[in-house]
Amino acid sequence: MDNFYSLLIIGSLIVLLILQFDIQQRRKVKKVLKQTNDVQPLLMIQSMNQKIDKINRALATSINSSKIETQLRKSTEDYNAGRIDMQLYNKHLNELVKRAEARREPAVAY
Repeated sequence: MDNFYSLLIIGSLIVLLILQFDIQQRRKVKKVLKQTNDVQPLLMIQSMNQKIDKINRALATSINSSKIETQLRKSTEDYNAGRIDMQLYNKHLNELVKRAEARREPAVAY
């Protein structure tokens, strides 16, 4: 009978230690999530930079591209001012990439 009580006490202590460890881990995870909540997704930022480069390259070889340039400038200003979020800005860039590449002059083969 003494073994039963000692095993019961040891088992209870193990359960308490596990619960305490779980609580500590949850606190750490919440703290990390709070710290990284404002961090913008790096892959989306890289994607947006690539899209802006594509638009600029397409505009350099395009004829009559002032409308696309104006839309790009307006979208960029809105994003930098915080009037639109990153996902909407990314969507605007997608549309501008499609328009800019559609207006691009065909390459002349020699």
